[in-house]
Amino acid sequence: MESDRPRNESGQYVTTRSPDAVLDAMEPLEPYTTGELADNLGWPRRTVYELLSTLEERGDVRKKKPEPRRAIWIRPEDTP
Repeated sequence: MESDRPRNESGQYVTTRSPDAVLDAMEPLEPYTTGELADNLGWPRRTVYELLSTLEERGDVRKKKPEPRRAIWIRPEDTP
C-alpha cells in the first residue's frame, strides 16, 4: 500500500511537521508534557520532543525537569 506522504528526490519522506505548529498548540504560561502535546497533535512523542527541543534552543519555550524522566514545557507569555 502506497503512502500519501510527500517524498524528496531521493525517495525519503519529507518532514511536514514544524516547531511552529507545536508552539501554536501551546497556550502561554500553561505547562505541558511531551505526551500531552503529542496526544493533542496526534503526532509521535519522539517527534514532538525533538520539535520542543528546537523551540527551547530558539528560546520560544522553557523546559523544567521535575523528575529525571519527565519534562514540563512552558510557552512564555511574550512568545509570538
